[in-house]
Amino acid sequence: MNNLGNKETMAENIQYYLDRQHKDRSDLCRDLGFKYTTVSNWLQGTKYPRIDKIEMMARYFGITKADLVEKRIPLSNAPP
Repeated sequence: MNNLGNKETMAENIQYYLDRQHKDRSDLCRDLGFKYTTVSNWLQGTKYPRIDKIEMMARYFGITKADLVEKRIPLSNAPP
């Protein structure tokens, strides 16, 4: 199965980067002007953000868009 553009992958990645930066969905909403219910839908994997919102989050977290849309490979499972 292709994990590019997968709602669940996006949800996991947004939560991962929120946790990594000690932020929560309220911080994300306040800082980027997103609606709380919209971010909640993204984190529940029921909706997928538009590309402009993905770009905003990538800049916010200091990562690439790919870091949000592609399944993360834990370092212990990374290929040699």
